[in-house]
Amino acid sequence: MPRFIVVHPVAYTEEQLQPLTKAPMPEGVTWVSTYCGYADNKSFCHWVAPTRDALVAIFRQYEIPYETIHEVRRFDPATAQLEPAPIEVKVPQPV
Repeated sequence: MPRFIVVHPVAYTEEQLQPLTKAPMPEGVTWVSTYCGYADNKSFCHWVAPTRDALVAIFRQYEIPYETIHEVRRFDPATAQLEPAPIEVKVPQPV
């Protein structure tokens, strides 16, 4: 499943983030973590989702502003390896 880092134009507080932990998410979408940069007034959220559009839909639904969404792959220093690229499964369309 693809990973994404989302940049938000605000450094969220615990009080702002806590209610979102209970918000229902579509199947296959996981909010992994958030890093808040108070000096720069930015937040950086790590998500796992089937598509970028799935995240955009969530941000619209909950009125969460964002600046950019980056699809990323994780490098693990312990193993010195980059995780494999997600496998794209193409479902044949009915004719």
